[in-house]
Amino acid sequence: MKIDPLKIRPPKPVAILYPGKRTLRCFTVDGEQRASGRRAVEMMLSTLTGHVCFVESGLNELTETTGAISWVCKLWRGKEVRMQHVPTGLSVQSLRGTLEGSSSPFEDLTRTLRWLRGYGVVPASIPSMAWQLWRASLPRQQVIGFDNGVGRAALYGGRQEAKETRNYKDAVSYDIKAAYPVAMASRPYALSLRPVSSSTYIDPDVPGLAEAWVYVPGDLPYAPLPVRIAPGMISFQHGSVGGIWPWSELAAAKELGCDVLVMRVWAPKMEANLFGGWWPMIAEGRGLEGRSSTLAKAIANSTWGQFGMVGEERATRHYSSDSGRQFYDVPEDPRTMPHEWTAHIAAETTARVRVKLLTEGLYAPGCNPIHVDTDGMILEAGQAPANVGDGPGQWRAKATMPDFDLRGPQMYRWRCGDDCGVSHAEWHYNASGIPTDDAPAFFAQRRPLSIDVRHQVAFDATVPLDELHRMEDLAAIADRARNAQVWEGVR
Repeated sequence: MKIDPLKIRPPKPVAILYPGKRTLRCFTVDGEQRASGRRAVEMMLSTLTGHVCFVESGLNELTETTGAISWVCKLWRGKEVRMQHVPTGLSVQSLRGTLEGSSSPFEDLTRTLRWLRGYGVVPASIPSMAWQLWRASLPRQQVIGFDNGVGRAALYGGRQEAKETRNYKDAVSYDIKAAYPVAMASRPYALSLRPVSSSTYIDPDVPGLAEAWVYVPGDLPYAPLPVRIAPGMISFQHGSVGGIWPWSELAAAKELGCDVLVMRVWAPKMEANLFGGWWPMIAEGRGLEGRSSTLAKAIANSTWGQFGMVGEERATRHYSSDSGRQFYDVPEDPRTMPHEWTAHIAAETTARVRVKLLTEGLYAPGCNPIHVDTDGMILEAGQAPANVGDGPGQWRAKATMPDFDLRGPQMYRWRCGDDCGVSHAEWHYNASGIPTDDAPAFFAQRRPLSIDVRHQVAFDATVPLDELHRMEDLAAIADRARNAQVWEGVR
């Protein structure tokens, strides 16, 4: 895959849309506009065809503005990624909730776009702006390519797990500040790799890959290596496991006392510091005012995953009723993408974050996490990870939780203090895949999840060890999770 530095293009104006039942509010550089009634809404949409249009979060609400039959929805892995108004051809993207809570969302969006424009990035979807910004950091063309089968075999998602599901007192939430950007900028990547001797030293600081059999002792508190057990599903297992992993992760397993038998090894043919020039740009964006920084962070975090993109599992949703309740999805033919040759970059990135979670978090002295999710942990009071601080790449305390109600991975609620229920809602929620308005009802039923699988599987779901015997059920649940429209399907 050849990646060229970004070429300067003229930007388009932008708009934020707020859909309602046969109504539409719109903010542009000219201010606020309102339309009421189907015809007036369609007229407004027609005036926006030269704009890059966003909604703050959910795309599906757009179907209420004119009736769903006027819209089609582009899907990837069952998730809505773009809506298109058929009569005008207008496309709308989501800002993924990054401006939620902003007192002036359009101002915050404009501030972020002004920062991006300084590097030649034009308004587009969050992933597109992320890719543009990385290209803007490149001093020259980069050629990246390696066996996609091996690279993809080494690509696993983040670690997620929960301790005993119950109520806890005095918990603290920690996460790694700018975990993925810092991991990406920390050292070079392999542009390509070559087979080398199986006796090659597995250097944790070198971006190589290796196929190995690993014996994980049963007395290790946390199994160190992800294992692929089904499409979209991983587990962290004790005993004998086999797979392909980045060198950094295999070296960490060996350091913890695992026996590693290396079968095949791939070492970098050529290395490059792909994100060294990109990180200062991202640091600048993270320092923007207001919710602009949140949008900038989302752009940064949308960069690494594009190296593991595939042109499969795409579909177009057509609506057969104006209510939007009746629809049918038409699968699109898989297409070859150049990104299929860069999966080793994504694999190396996720491994770096998992190793940091493992070594500075799970195996920090005195740590016994209640909840683990990718680059964060929730601990009981008095515990802390290693390398605590407020600098990029350090662990920081994000929230104190006097009352913490754990139901499963990414499924919990907490009270933050005495003002809960007085100055704001009684509970704060983290409930993956459940609409914010539905979360209180879910937790009120007091019935724990019967299985720890995320409702919306964005990348890989982590399966608990005691559920491995239910693989047929798990596969069906994970498949539903990618496409489910209501949270009841995963109880």
